Amino acid sequence: MNKLFYFTIIAVVLCSCNTSTDKGKLAEVSNNVELGQAGTFKFLAFDSLEVTADYYPNEAAESLIILCHQGGFSRGAYKDIAPRLVDSGFACLALDLRSGNMAQEILNETANRARENGKASTYIDAKQDIEAAINYVASNSTKNIYLWGSSYSASLALIIANEDDRIQKVVAFSPGEFLSNQEQVRSSIGNLSKPIFITGSKGEYDIIVKPIVDALNKNNLITLKQDGSGNHGTKTLWSDNTNTANIYEKLFEFL
Repeated sequence: MNKLFYFTIIAVVLCSCNTSTDKGKLAEVSNNVELGQAGTFKFLAFDSLEVTADYYPNEAAESLIILCHQGGFSRGAYKDIAPRLVDSGFACLALDLRSGNMAQEILNETANRARENGKASTYIDAKQDIEAAINYVASNSTKNIYLWGSSYSASLALIIANEDDRIQKVVAFSPGEFLSNQEQVRSSIGNLSKPIFITGSKGEYDIIVKPIVDALNKNNLITLKQDGSGNHGTKTLWSDNTNTANIYEKLFEFL
């Protein structure tokens, strides 16, 4: 056989192979959007509520970050943050949790469905949405799973990471005792020893965030009390200022 022909065939075969580690709807999005862009799909929570999510694929990424918003918000909270994470080598899945409303002009579809179907939508009820997302990613991707939360979802992320060995790292913006009682988070995370990054604004850190930090194992724990002006949760990353740049720098060192 002609050697040129032989190597041409090999090249065609190699190029036609899909090197993505994604399957299912993750793969569908990967095949249909550009790097840094998102594709929207739905999966079922444990009570059969449809959860809407934006997937920002990155076939070269070794890790996928599940992004969870704060109270009253939607997956739109991450529409500018997620592309920056993708550009830094990660894939991202931004969730619409059932406890929320709107962020950056993007409506929370999961919360709307929960209201229409009479589903409970307190902060603790949203835990099953995050858990279902973890299950979906674990079943449809070989990427490492990192969990990122904001405000109440940061508290849930810490609790879930303590329960689920598949979560390898946690990012928590402004975690606090926002759930059913004032001891639930601290009493649920004492054994958590995974790599954790926790930050909060200067005005809230000592009152809201530090009690959570004090309950954690200090091994593999990185904390950042923000200087100057800051906002609650990941909303603090919406502003382009010196404080934002410092947070990103410390965050990427951790990730």
